[in-house]
Amino acid sequence: MLHEIGNDWFEAESRAERANELLEAHRWEEALREMEAAVRINPYNANWQISRGKLLDELRRYEQALAAYQQAVDMEPSNIEALTNLGIDHARLGRHAEALRCFEQLEQIDPSHEGAYCHRIFIYAARGEHEKAEEMFYTARQISDECPICYYNLGVSHLARSNYQKALYCFGRAAELNSQYPQIRQREAECHWRMGDLAKAKELLLEELRQEPKNTDALLQLSHLQLEMGETQAAIEKLHRILELDPANAAALARVGSLALQQGEYQTAIEHYRMVVEQKPECEQARRELARAYAAVERWDMAREQLEILIDLDDEQPDVLMELAEVCVHLEDARSAQTYLERLAVMMPYQPEILHNLAVCRFMQDDHAEGIVYCHKALEADGTYLPAMHKLAVAEMAAGNWDEAKRVVRRGLQCDPDNEKFLELRRRMTAGRLSQAIATALAPVKTVGRWLRML
Repeated sequence: MLHEIGNDWFEAESRAERANELLEAHRWEEALREMEAAVRINPYNANWQISRGKLLDELRRYEQALAAYQQAVDMEPSNIEALTNLGIDHARLGRHAEALRCFEQLEQIDPSHEGAYCHRIFIYAARGEHEKAEEMFYTARQISDECPICYYNLGVSHLARSNYQKALYCFGRAAELNSQYPQIRQREAECHWRMGDLAKAKELLLEELRQEPKNTDALLQLSHLQLEMGETQAAIEKLHRILELDPANAAALARVGSLALQQGEYQTAIEHYRMVVEQKPECEQARRELARAYAAVERWDMAREQLEILIDLDDEQPDVLMELAEVCVHLEDARSAQTYLERLAVMMPYQPEILHNLAVCRFMQDDHAEGIVYCHKALEADGTYLPAMHKLAVAEMAAGNWDEAKRVVRRGLQCDPDNEKFLELRRRMTAGRLSQAIATALAPVKTVGRWLRML
């Protein structure tokens, strides 16, 4: 029994050593497999959990990395390296309160540990608390006057405040202190980009990519810049390069989807946006664009599915309710369209467009009396709203209320004497071609293009 335990521990040590060798060779996936094998044998080694977290960070699997660091902290609450990395990953994931707690705990463990302060500069900047960021910068400098992290993070704060020259100074100082500090050129490129010097920004990004050709963040940044510079084909090439390196890169997938949607390549847009929402179910923008791509190829049921998920995520999105109502109309589900519009009318009362669209839904359900009521409501909200006026005139004709129909037509022509729809109604009424007038005029009620659009 003791012999078997000894063999297991020896195997764990061997696999951990092998993982470290692979880590130094930047063979992240292989290193992770070895380290996880070691951890399965001995899950109580805090240093191995830290190494596992670092490998997961390299693979951008931050949630899993965070869990590994947390296990290390649970085993060794005063482990400075574990707490530091835990705080950094909380910050990466936007969990700033949790990140601050980690670094405050570090300060309590060792007030002279500079890392307890420098990372808080970034967190305060991300929270928009720039005065606190500057205070923390000067606190950190009392411990170490030459910390590249401090200068870099203060540069991020200045960049967020559009203090571009100060940001450039900070990034330059960070580079002087550590020539290998990551993302310096990218941040400098962003400064020049925002100052309008696109050529300089491009030069810096190309320089970054010469040093690190597989930097997908820099490739993505360059693709955005090239799109702004009108270099569309070059930008697309960068995006495809990102997807070669990282097929699941959500930002690149979304950008390719967006470009495909703009160029009318709807199936390509659908394929890429579907991959985004599979990775990030909470990504509302990707779902919106996916719904629009489905609508463009008249796959209304699929568009409806995406829009309904959006409403489940946030039920107070007027534009999504509007699009969802339109899709329901295309599916000839006027009752559901009406339900969504009624919710919208509660959120945005007295909007003539919404009230008019409710009238259309009622007409589609052959409820002409309620349709007329909503037409009147739309005109109470805006007495010159011609779509509601036109529907009202047609409905009054269908109900046999000729005098009222004529009055509405006259009112429409007073608002717009050259309006072809009202002129046509008047001609047909005058000629007595009532049945043709009704059949023609009611056709738009069933053929709904983008009538569900707000000003």
